[in-house]
Amino acid sequence: MAKSIVVENDPVTGKDKHNVSGSTTSSPPTAYTGLAEFVYSGALTQGLSDLLRINDTPVALMTSRSALPPVETTPPGGRHSGPMGSNFVPPAPPPQPLTLVITDAGLGGGTPSTTAGSALLTVNGVRVLLDGDPIDTCSGVGAPAGSKVSATLQNFVTCSA
Repeated sequence: MAKSIVVENDPVTGKDKHNVSGSTTSSPPTAYTGLAEFVYSGALTQGLSDLLRINDTPVALMTSRSALPPVETTPPGGRHSGPMGSNFVPPAPPPQPLTLVITDAGLGGGTPSTTAGSALLTVNGVRVLLDGDPIDTCSGVGAPAGSKVSATLQNFVTCSA
């Protein structure tokens, strides 16, 4: 089945996990250190093709990178910021969300998973990304393929996987 080719600014969505620290809700509060799950809502913005464009928009390749916009990483409302964590490990004692910060370095970036890209279509030997390809987002615990890319900005050029 043919899939749409991914281009610049196509969305990358999913979830990943990060190390967090803060305080508990207990009285008196104690230090909390653990893992939390976060929503990833970014876009492919870096490392795009210099040679191939669709409707004057660069095509995404295996060398492309996703990034989160600042609104997603800015506390307290950014969905990829400490206060917005969920599924905490350990779950007890529960953390106080407003005190939480993500302690991992390299927050926000994502790279195509090794299984991503078209086996048939390449640019200078680098596979072109297709709709639904897995993206390894910025998980602080090294978990691969926490997200996927969706080809939403163009649907008239397709390729078989």
